[in-house]
Amino acid sequence: MALLKAIEKRRAYRALDEKPIPQEVLLRLVEAARLAPSSGNNQPWRIITVVDEPYLSTLKESLSGGNYWALKAPAITAFITRPEWSLRIKEREYALFELGMAAMNYQLQAVEEGLYVHPIAGYSAKKAKEALALEGDEILLTLVVLGYPGESSYLSEKHLQQESAPQERKSIDEIAAFNQWRSDLNPLKQ
Repeated sequence: MALLKAIEKRRAYRALDEKPIPQEVLLRLVEAARLAPSSGNNQPWRIITVVDEPYLSTLKESLSGGNYWALKAPAITAFITRPEWSLRIKEREYALFELGMAAMNYQLQAVEEGLYVHPIAGYSAKKAKEALALEGDEILLTLVVLGYPGESSYLSEKHLQQESAPQERKSIDEIAAFNQWRSDLNPLKQ
């Protein structure tokens, strides 16, 4: 039951404090990600945590305007993979799935450490990959913004409301079935 409570506690908050996160805490987050399951134990994730200048400022330049709040973050972590780093069976490529499991472990450990953790898709992949000095066809799937909870006065009205609104989730019946597919599970047919 403790794990479900940690999962319920995790939210993508934006009100961050600029206080640095100790390296030993950041290493525990990576350790949690490292322990994620993967096909054939391939461990196809690569994780880059950016905390030092000028690297952090350069990476922040890749963020979209809607992620203005992330400019206060003392750390941003990149989650990277390539399909050939893990199992592929015809059209099924497992690397992205496995990278997602590692990222979730990372986030749950961040919650345990008292951090706010917010995965984002709003960034220029080209600029972010350049800032991270990625060498080729790596897939930069997400950037995870993290920091200790901070004051929220710099957030937009919309984001202030989102920070305090109850978390809305679909019902179990809307997302799950036993034994066979139900046509009402298709969100495009609802």
